[in-house]
Amino acid sequence: MEKEIDDYIFPIRFSDCDSRSRLRVSAFFDFMEETAILDAEKNGCGIWKLLQSGYTSVISRMKLRINHFPHWGEKLHVSTWSKSVVGNKVLLRDYSILDERENVIAEATSSWLIVNIRTGLSEDLERLPFLPQFYPEKNALSENLELLEPRENPRVVLQKTAYDSDIDMNRHVNNCRYADWVFDAIALDPLLKHREVRSVQFNYLTGILPGETIDLVRFENSNHHVYIFGVNAQKVHFQARIGISG
Repeated sequence: MEKEIDDYIFPIRFSDCDSRSRLRVSAFFDFMEETAILDAEKNGCGIWKLLQSGYTSVISRMKLRINHFPHWGEKLHVSTWSKSVVGNKVLLRDYSILDERENVIAEATSSWLIVNIRTGLSEDLERLPFLPQFYPEKNALSENLELLEPRENPRVVLQKTAYDSDIDMNRHVNNCRYADWVFDAIALDPLLKHREVRSVQFNYLTGILPGETIDLVRFENSNHHVYIFGVNAQKVHFQARIGISG
């Protein structure tokens, strides 16, 4: 019997908002992360159960499509579900974000890996002693998230150093912090600062450890997208593509 998908209610706090009293993009990511943790726990494959079995979960891709930015004081209903498995290793998880009138505020899709703590390698999901229930017919975004190609005219627009306040239980920078870093970089461009954001894609390639310094490299825009990579001398840590209106 198919389980009902729960939704979780998040009041938008003062600290979740930007200077225009609107929900920050990173707060969207915070709410989705928390919902994914709660959903995994409910379905018998939560963080502690994974750790006890020698595994941890790692997000590798995320795309958020935003229809409307809610404001301080509103409440959001966030739901998530495991959709399918791709290539035995990648678990697809989708999200729906509604306001109190059940209008769709935003939708998202993401890709996750289950990593063996001892080897540091991703595992075939069929080897796990437990898996969540899947909802293959339920799509929020039916997109395959691919790696982004570097574009022309790369330039460093901002540097960020990973401090203790950026680090989560996996001992690297929390994925939600990347959104703050990228939008700090975008805010430096007066032509972009007040353009409407319509979508955000992140490819998480290599974790950023405490003390590491990252260059945020911006590339030539496409017609409706801004491209920013987080890099240092050793590697590309993340890729971001921001869809903008106008």
